[in-house]
Amino acid sequence: MITSIENKKIKLYLNLKKNKQVKKKNLFVIEGIHLLKEALASNVVKEIFLTDKIGDEYLRLNNFSKYKTTIITENIAKCLSETIHNQGIFAICEIKKKKLEINNYKNIIILDRIQDPGNLGTIVRNADAFGFDCVLLGKGCASLYSQKAIRSMQGSNFHIDCYENIDIIKQLSNMKEFDIISTALNCSIKLSDLDKISKKYAIIFGNEGNGIEPDIIKKSDYKIKIDMKGKAESLNVAISSGIIMYYLKNILK
Repeated sequence: MITSIENKKIKLYLNLKKNKQVKKKNLFVIEGIHLLKEALASNVVKEIFLTDKIGDEYLRLNNFSKYKTTIITENIAKCLSETIHNQGIFAICEIKKKKLEINNYKNIIILDRIQDPGNLGTIVRNADAFGFDCVLLGKGCASLYSQKAIRSMQGSNFHIDCYENIDIIKQLSNMKEFDIISTALNCSIKLSDLDKISKKYAIIFGNEGNGIEPDIIKKSDYKIKIDMKGKAESLNVAISSGIIMYYLKNILK
């Protein structure tokens, strides 16, 4: 049992909450039973940490005993946790690198400088829910492995391919088979007026304050905006993404 916060395994876990360490070590951390089960199903778990209160019975019932598991005290769990009332379950996971083969996908989400990790995580979760194939995170986006993004994704990052640090303009030049759809408030058609697109398409969502980079918009085949009857000038990007994804997958067929 680990009882000291000075233990090297605990120090590693705490360091992996920092984005620089995630990239350096190619590892990230998760918390809670739901995310642990998702990570185990994806075969990325390196080590599990459980509090002594959970005990051997919990290990046996959940079939975790075959994985490298370390018992920690309740006080250590409080130091590791991002929540007030933690479940006493934590894990270190590896990041599996995958080469981006863009033409293997049909429906893609592209994110241009989405800076809020909660928004980023929700968009990935939306993409997973509505059956998109992958998410490309352009340069300047929040980290896919920040704790807030991981909580917002709720395991969707284990279901859908996600690629970080993408040069969007360069990538778009490799997507000749795709219709490129940008979201923009100006000089755009209403979402409900979009009547036909290719079976292969990509939707671009832009920065919370400034939208999509103009040079990226120029490479788009369509510019769309959501029909709004009220007085609000715009919607949160994560909410907008859910509306647009639903429309394209369920209304426009």
